[in-house]
Amino acid sequence: MIDDRQNWQRMNLAAIEKRLAWLQQQPDKVIFCKDSGVHYVAVTKERSQIKLSLVEKVNLHTDLLQSVFDLNNPLHLVSEYTQAMMLGLVWQSQPQRIYIAGFGGGRIPLVLHHYLPETVIECADVDPIAIEAAIECFGVKLDDRLTVAIQDGREYLEQQKPDNQYDIIMTDVFFGNGYFPHRLATKEFYQLCKKRLSSEGVVLVNLLQRDEFYAEKVKTFQSVFSQVCVCPWKDINSVLIGSNSAILDEDEIVARAKYLQDGHLFSFSLIERSLDVKVGNELAGIVPNLDKAQVLTDDSPPVGYFDSWLL
Repeated sequence: MIDDRQNWQRMNLAAIEKRLAWLQQQPDKVIFCKDSGVHYVAVTKERSQIKLSLVEKVNLHTDLLQSVFDLNNPLHLVSEYTQAMMLGLVWQSQPQRIYIAGFGGGRIPLVLHHYLPETVIECADVDPIAIEAAIECFGVKLDDRLTVAIQDGREYLEQQKPDNQYDIIMTDVFFGNGYFPHRLATKEFYQLCKKRLSSEGVVLVNLLQRDEFYAEKVKTFQSVFSQVCVCPWKDINSVLIGSNSAILDEDEIVARAKYLQDGHLFSFSLIERSLDVKVGNELAGIVPNLDKAQVLTDDSPPVGYFDSWLL
C-alpha cells in the first residue's frame, strides 16, 4: 500500500511538472490577466515564483497576494499561513472528505490532493477567472477527487445533504482589498460548519490580523467550538482552528505534527507551524480586546463592517 501511494505520488508530481513546463520558458512578466468584476485577476512570473493577485480596477493596486508558488518545487507551500492551514491534519490525519471555501490559485487543494490520494476535496469560489488562472498557471487539474463549484462558499455548504459530513472544513476567502465576507464570519455560519462536520472534524479559518473586526471574528469562532487554537504568522495572518472533539494540548499538537511530517515528508515544516499554535488562555494575550469583543451574527453586522468592501 505504501509503495502504491509513493508510485502514485511520483507520477502525480511528474504530471504537475509537465503542466507547468511552459512557464519555465516564460520571461519575467504578467503571464495572465483577465477582467473579473471589480478587479483584474493577474498572474506574474518573477524568476521561479508565480504569483496570483487581484488588482483593483480603480487604482490598479492590491496589497493582498492571493497565491504564490515556486516553479522549482511546486508542492512547497511558500506562504506560512498556507502551511498553518495544513495543521487540520493534526486533528484529522486521514480525512475522507475536505471542504474548502475559497480557491484562489488552488495551492492548498493541489497539495492535499497530492499527499492524500484517497481523500475527496470539494471547493467553492465565486470567481471563475481565478479558477481559470489556477488551472492554466498553477498546475491544478480537476478530477473526481478535486472539484470546485463556482458558488458562494456558505451557499454550497448549506445545499449539501445532512449526511454529507466533512472531516476538515477550511475558509480562505478575501477580496483584493482584504474584505472578508460577513456571511462567512458569523455564529450562524460556524454553526453550519459544525453541523456539516464529522464527529472528530476540524474547522480552519484564515484571517488578517489588521482586520478591524479581528477580535470579533475570533470571539465568534469561540462561541461555537469547544477548543479554539490560533496559529499567528508575524503581524499578518492568523489561522483559527476549531474542534469539538477531544481537546489537544500543545505537546500533543507538536507530537502529531512530527508524526505527519515524518510520514509525508512535506517540503515545509509542519512542526514549526505547530510550535506557533496558541491554545486556551493564551489567546487573550495575542488577540487585542478579545474580552470586549462581540459575537457576530447574521442579522446584526457591526457598524462599519462593509466599509472596506466599498473602498
